[in-house]
Amino acid sequence: MKQIASDRSSKTLKATDSRNLQKQGRQRFLKAGVAALFYCLGLCCAPVPAAHANATVNGLSGTMIVPGLDVLPPGGARAAVHMIGETEFNEATFKGVFAFSDDSEVAIVKRFAIRGKAEQTEPMFAAKYKVRPNMAVAAVLDPNEGYQDSVMLLTGMPGNRVVLGLGTNIAMNPDEKKASFGRYSQKSAEVDPVFFIMGASLNLDIDTKLTIDYSGNDFVLGLRHAFDEALSLDFGLYTPSKIYDRHRFIVGANFGF
Repeated sequence: MKQIASDRSSKTLKATDSRNLQKQGRQRFLKAGVAALFYCLGLCCAPVPAAHANATVNGLSGTMIVPGLDVLPPGGARAAVHMIGETEFNEATFKGVFAFSDDSEVAIVKRFAIRGKAEQTEPMFAAKYKVRPNMAVAAVLDPNEGYQDSVMLLTGMPGNRVVLGLGTNIAMNPDEKKASFGRYSQKSAEVDPVFFIMGASLNLDIDTKLTIDYSGNDFVLGLRHAFDEALSLDFGLYTPSKIYDRHRFIVGANFGF
């Protein structure tokens, strides 16, 4: 009888130890999850290091292709060039961005063909007005044949950590079927009249940012490294879309004045 009682007691102790180990394992897992959550929140909510806004591929300052909430410092200016292509670059954009006050900026953008048929294009004009720290309005006026104008309302988190935008494309005649922003249902289709855009940036270190952009048709993953206030380099990858069925690359540079 004593042997039976001893065996039962041993089994009870083993079961209790097993439950305790499982409980400790769950607690460690919970603590690790909470720590990871706070780490992610810290990345998103930590103060953004002071930095000059940079020109996007489409002109106005922002992430890589989407206009941001911030504007250049009053009296500030940026010049930028971006080259885009698949295995080799076939198009480029040159732009200048100027700020005349602490809540507005304007941009002039010129598109060029590097390879293939050279098309003469007219300069595009863009403007952005910062209504409040977390809200801005922007417009892109494209006088080139076949292109519509775009206007949009932007909101999100200051510092371009998160930018969300809702806009509309405006056609002046039936032949205008393309735009800088907006979704296409297929390659030959007209751009949607209403579009949603998104941009985000994550500070990898004090000089380097990871950017994520969605312009309605294009999705771009980018990297921006600032050497100083006067020079930063851009690298980006376009994923395949309804218009382009292959990956494309962006290489560019921003110059401050």
